[in-house]
Amino acid sequence: MFALLILQIAAFSLFPLYFTTLSGPVRQVHFYVYISLVLLIGGFMGNIYSLPVADGIVVSGGNLCYGAFMMTSVMFVWIERNAFILRHLVRLVFVVDVFNIIVSFLTESILQANGVINPHGVPTALFEVSTSLIALGGVLIVAELLLLLYIFEFTKKKKTTLPITAAIYILSFVLVLVLDGIAFPFIAFGINAQIAAIVFGGLAGKVLIAVAFGVPLALFVLWKRRAFVEYLEADTVRWRLLIASSSALIKEMARKDQDVRRGDVVFKNSTEGLAIVGHTGAMLKANGAFQRMLGIGDGVAHPYPASLTDAFWGDGQPLPLPHNPKGTWRREVTFGPDKCRPGILSITSAGEDAEGGETYVYSLIDITEQKSAQDRLEYLASRDQLTGLANRRVLDQRLFSLRDKAFALVIVDLDHFKDVNDSFGHGAGDRVLQVVASRLDAIQRECLKPDDILCRIGGDEFAFLIRSDDGVFIESVLEKIQKTLGQTVRIDDNLEVFSSATLGVSYKPQAGGHDALLEADSALYEAKRNRRGSVGIYEDRLTAESQKKMRLGVKLKNALANNVLQVHYQPQFDAVSHKLCGVEALARWTDPELGVVPPSDFIPVAEGTSLIEAVGEYVLERACRDAQEWLQSGYAPITVSVNISASQVRFGSFKSVLTKTLAETKFPASHLQIEITESSYIERENEVTPLLKDLKDMGISIAIDDFGTGYSSFSYLREMPWDCIKIDRSFITDIPRDAQQCGLASTIIKLAKVMSFKVVAEGVETREQLDSLAAWGCDLIQGYYFSKAVPKEILVSLLPHQSESLAL
Repeated sequence: MFALLILQIAAFSLFPLYFTTLSGPVRQVHFYVYISLVLLIGGFMGNIYSLPVADGIVVSGGNLCYGAFMMTSVMFVWIERNAFILRHLVRLVFVVDVFNIIVSFLTESILQANGVINPHGVPTALFEVSTSLIALGGVLIVAELLLLLYIFEFTKKKKTTLPITAAIYILSFVLVLVLDGIAFPFIAFGINAQIAAIVFGGLAGKVLIAVAFGVPLALFVLWKRRAFVEYLEADTVRWRLLIASSSALIKEMARKDQDVRRGDVVFKNSTEGLAIVGHTGAMLKANGAFQRMLGIGDGVAHPYPASLTDAFWGDGQPLPLPHNPKGTWRREVTFGPDKCRPGILSITSAGEDAEGGETYVYSLIDITEQKSAQDRLEYLASRDQLTGLANRRVLDQRLFSLRDKAFALVIVDLDHFKDVNDSFGHGAGDRVLQVVASRLDAIQRECLKPDDILCRIGGDEFAFLIRSDDGVFIESVLEKIQKTLGQTVRIDDNLEVFSSATLGVSYKPQAGGHDALLEADSALYEAKRNRRGSVGIYEDRLTAESQKKMRLGVKLKNALANNVLQVHYQPQFDAVSHKLCGVEALARWTDPELGVVPPSDFIPVAEGTSLIEAVGEYVLERACRDAQEWLQSGYAPITVSVNISASQVRFGSFKSVLTKTLAETKFPASHLQIEITESSYIERENEVTPLLKDLKDMGISIAIDDFGTGYSSFSYLREMPWDCIKIDRSFITDIPRDAQQCGLASTIIKLAKVMSFKVVAEGVETREQLDSLAAWGCDLIQGYYFSKAVPKEILVSLLPHQSESLAL
């Protein structure tokens, strides 16, 4: 019996859920017809059967129809976002009840007449109805619908979170249905002990029906979440209009029509660019400001462009516009015929058009004047007014951004500058500062990179911030500064002064936390105490961190020599079939004294001590040897990915090492994939491209590791011989909660597919992330959702056998 009950509830629920996928008037017709049929058969189903689901739990056919009617009505109001549907439902209840009474009376009369043929022996009692009970049922249905609407509107005003609001709505639905099961018998038959026993004895069945029909409403909230949110964001009900006459409604419609006309006037004459865009990206309507901003036609004499794909730019390239933005999407863009005018673009959903497709309002504000003023203010705030150089504020910001990078800070202090001011006046001093600034600026432009900066940080102090760990190069810059500032400075035709400078340097060949400005100042004053015109280099004593790095370097070298470094494998699974297709080989290290040493600790040490090539070759050899053992043991072939460092790529020995490793291990090159980061080839294309093409000719596939965290240039994607893109985990962590991250990840996947690249998503940890990535077309999944990196002994249990692979 319980199975039959479930089937009936499912049948009653599937139809309205299906209707929500329809559009516009078609959807409304389906809902009205369905609700009419449920009401009509509900009058008879209560007399036909009841289902004894369990001991003390009986569900009648009438209760099923009543629950289905209430559930469908609520779903109808939610999907249409229109409380006035209740007016039509009230009329519908009245009409169906009248029809039910008439048809039942006529049918009963016919069956009681003499000579009527009744081949199936249908009892006349089936059509015996009580007009008063039908009327009472209709009144209660209307009252309960209004009560639910009141609860919905009251809750909507409280602005609670979406899960809480949905829970309140569904719980109130269940309670109202249960309340009907209590109120109707007491109102119809009076309050006495016998009726109370019947009511509360059958209460369990009514609770079961109420909860069961609450489930489709919960499914609607999950499945049609956006429609439910739009219902919550719609205007609250004006109760007066629900009971208003037709003339009052006509006046209200006239008022709204006037509002629409006013809105159209605002739309046409607004200085803000406004456009209505369809779900295909085609522009349906635009005001004059929008047309002028983009330099497009008026849509009549000159048709609108087919799409706005290339209308808005960001970071020097066409901006991918969101296909289905949640809420309001806002972004600073550039636009116009030359793609140089700055603006703020907002995209907001505007509901469905007549065909049921979503439409969007594009709002474009030209911020050219604001940006010019902002740029001017930022320039003034970041520049020294006398010399035009960057000021101390810029230096502090840049130092803060370089906390984890290697650099050198050089402070230049003019010797005896106070004497110039005291002897010739501050005007002469200002002239000296301007000439010195010009000479130092020439050094910057001639010798340094664009990322290096020159600042005036005080009265007679200047600073160079040089992003380099090359000590020889920095020494050459210091020599050039001293030589340049050793020349005389002409103040006017009759006056020259001799200049010299003392330099203080804070030099960090490796990244590390330190107060560079304090260190450079200390070195400067130490040099001044010893001899003006000299250079002071800050000598940093070994700190605990530097000692740790030295210790790690020694231990890592010994670990490589003794073959105690381990190689673990993180599986890569097909996003759809969840079949293991490949692994990434990763170095792991457990030291007898230090315990487990994280890769984030020993890899930077390896890079800083030239051990990174040895580590890379060690992992490559172990991975090829292990993978060849799996093949020989009868396991199906999988792709083995190995990371190679920038130094391995650049210094020319990698190809010979790789060729030797493949020959010794006999591992097929076609099953090997090399992963390379973007930073390894940017600005080194002439060195790297030939190597990568040689690897491709050997049958090895090439993957871009951590895609999106570096330059991610389209030209490099097009020109370099890639096979695969690995999306960095930073683009995965907040999927599917973060709409922007979803947009970035899906766009990267689409771009890869256009260019025929495979896509691997790293750092996948949840089922929701997996489902989203699979839906966007991602090929392989790597992350803790399936497995962390494991030793080869554990990985073997996950490998498919050759026979399994053939069967698949």
